[in-house]
Amino acid sequence: MYRAGAARYKQVNVQTMSRGQILLALYDTAIQYCHRAAGSIRKGDVVAKGKEIQRVSSIVGELASTLDRGVAPEFCDQLEALYFYMQEQLALSNAKMEPEPVEEVAKILLTLREAWGQAVEDVEGNGARHQQAQAVAAR
Repeated sequence: MYRAGAARYKQVNVQTMSRGQILLALYDTAIQYCHRAAGSIRKGDVVAKGKEIQRVSSIVGELASTLDRGVAPEFCDQLEALYFYMQEQLALSNAKMEPEPVEEVAKILLTLREAWGQAVEDVEGNGARHQQAQAVAAR
């Protein structure tokens, strides 16, 4: 019963998130999976390591597939190269049972998440402040 309620809550939560919030949630989740994968490698848990790395890889693949080249093609090319590099590091970590490559991916993802977090705040935060100012002015 609890799991069904939690799953429904997550579904509704995602449906009401902005695109920026979804992007940040993807980064947060990928970073979390990277940490889990590194921990699994250190414990020697091959199965868990594989699952966590696959989850990170899926998220990185999704991030790469949603790049909008019409807006900023050069920026998208650079991000795509970075995502490709992360995929290579994940494969290396998976194949060699070494935590360092997946930890490097976590650091890159964290850096990107911080940058996107600021961008989302600038866009969505300014939009919210603008709406509040309009509401005050309308009174």
